[in-house]
Amino acid sequence: MSYYEDRINEFLNGRAFMTLQAVALVACSLLAYASGRFESFDTGNGVFFSLAANYLIPDARVSLVVNMAALLAIAFSTIVLNKVYNFVRSVTFIGASVFLLLMMANPFVCTQLNAGTVLLLVAVVSMFVMFSTYQRKGTSQRSVYIIFALLSLCCMFQYAFIVLVVTFVVGLLMMRGIDFRGIIAMLLGLATPFWIGLGLGLVDVHTAMLPEIETIWKQLQGNQMQLVIASTAVVAVLAVVLMIANMFTILNYRLQIRVYNSFFLVLTVVAIGMMCIDYRNMMIYVPLLNWCLAIQVAHAFTINNTLTRRYIPVLLLIAGAWAIYVAHIIS
Repeated sequence: MSYYEDRINEFLNGRAFMTLQAVALVACSLLAYASGRFESFDTGNGVFFSLAANYLIPDARVSLVVNMAALLAIAFSTIVLNKVYNFVRSVTFIGASVFLLLMMANPFVCTQLNAGTVLLLVAVVSMFVMFSTYQRKGTSQRSVYIIFALLSLCCMFQYAFIVLVVTFVVGLLMMRGIDFRGIIAMLLGLATPFWIGLGLGLVDVHTAMLPEIETIWKQLQGNQMQLVIASTAVVAVLAVVLMIANMFTILNYRLQIRVYNSFFLVLTVVAIGMMCIDYRNMMIYVPLLNWCLAIQVAHAFTINNTLTRRYIPVLLLIAGAWAIYVAHIIS
């Protein structure tokens, strides 16, 4: 029996399961889109523009395809990020697989390009740059500039990216990758998109907008709202529980790996905190929270590699995700 259980564990940890989950994400997104019941949410604006799907990509079908491509890119980037920085301490595909599974379970975030997908994609790309600054205060100015120029540009489209600005400042301090010259580079990065936009006449100071709060609950029926809240709460609880459980092992890793994983802890707290503070726009933070849980599942699965039946919690997670998806479809 243990032979077959080992094979199940290998399958869940491998490329085949991730490929299967990618196919499931595409199929389920197409099915949810075809139902016509899962429109993108108006999740506010940035300083000058908006990240609403119908603003960036008016064609809903193109928006669907771009969103699916972005989610697959995030999953692939997660694998590459771990191969480069080895924060999970094992070659594994289960983190990417679980991320795709969790995104599939919520048709509201997988059927149209939305601010949440873009926010997570930008966060993952920025992590590649930020992790490279570890203990490189004297030579990290270019990396710091790139991170904050990108985040500042995104703030022009969605105020939620201000949260990432603060988070990556904390992250760079944790990496010990920023000094006085780094602070100057950060300020220049934050200012550059606005300088360029104003200088080229692409934006006008007089057209700057304040944050607009458009509650998503106005667009949800009672049973849909309950599903969204319940499923998001379960993801948040699982992320916190696994984060605490994994921490006891991660504390024994070398300092650099501990620092990387501490940043994931900060991201998880930020995602949950912003869902509580900016609950009207909680959908923006759902992909980020899903990604954080996926990282913790990858840790738990590889840390407990001596347990033969470690596949059981993963199978329960799969069953739960599919149950939530089906509930969304039939509700």
